[in-house]
Amino acid sequence: MTFASIIGQQDIKHRLGHALSGNPGHAFLFLGARGTGRSHIAWRFAAALLCQQPDKNGACGQCRSCRYMQQGVHPDYRVLRAREKEKLIPVELVRRSVSADVYLRSQISQRKVYLIALDDLNEQGQNALLKSLEEPPPFVVFLLTASAADRLLPTLLSRAVVMQIGRYTPAEIMEILHERQLDKQESAAFFSRFSHGVPGVAIELAESDWFHELRTDTFRFFEQLSRESRASLLTTGFAFLDQNRPVLDDILQILGSMIRDLMMLAGRFTASQLINEDYADLLRKAADQLSNNKERDWRERLSTAYQAIISARRALSLNGSFEVLACNLILALRKELIYA
Repeated sequence: MTFASIIGQQDIKHRLGHALSGNPGHAFLFLGARGTGRSHIAWRFAAALLCQQPDKNGACGQCRSCRYMQQGVHPDYRVLRAREKEKLIPVELVRRSVSADVYLRSQISQRKVYLIALDDLNEQGQNALLKSLEEPPPFVVFLLTASAADRLLPTLLSRAVVMQIGRYTPAEIMEILHERQLDKQESAAFFSRFSHGVPGVAIELAESDWFHELRTDTFRFFEQLSRESRASLLTTGFAFLDQNRPVLDDILQILGSMIRDLMMLAGRFTASQLINEDYADLLRKAADQLSNNKERDWRERLSTAYQAIISARRALSLNGSFEVLACNLILALRKELIYA
């Protein structure tokens, strides 16, 4: 239960340990993208705040309070997040679970701790919580989580110590995958890089039973781009994208990672720096032929191809016409990636 069990995030662990050495304050906001472990880190801090013998490294893991936390039954620990199948926490639940409860004394620990998912509160819900945040009892600590500060009321944001959760390195994500015994997969190194520093993404993909096949099919589509005619691609390529509409954004992200790798290889970077290291041979061949083409600079071609993927993702997020999106993408990529 110590902070040492949190992989990475050295600055946050140091700051949390320092907070435990004195009066920790009454509110902490853990900011980070979904999947960065903000609730996990907040839980570790909550355990330390409630522990009967904490130190700068966190909870002792042995006392009665720690045992209750491990069992998920601590009477002085409250979690408030949207219920299953609900998008938001009802305002009335905030009033009942926080406003009406906050002044009741703790039962076994010196403190009471509330862990609240601010992403699940609308403006009215945040205002209801603000009343408790403004003047809480001295024994209450609020641990708040959110994905972005710009969605929060400035008055609420100003009352909390902000803990910004940074992105993880590929090595740290591999360590997290190892803890879950997911690092034995052939694609584990790819997941650690493709996740862009978000371990939750790497875990989700590693545990999936569909992503590996989708990635293989996407590389097959990539190979076809330089070999098939426009007419053929508008048939076979369109069919591939059409059949995978629900995961089209995943396809676009995979294609984006491939373009990034082509830029690295054409610029003579090593294969160990690739996201798709397991496809290095295929990508190196493409990069060599692109960089040897004297008609147009490979940097310009790859930059244009990458912009086509960005445009497609933007159109997808705005619910643009799928037919237009798919055809424009196919033709743009074929034009820029002809290398065979």
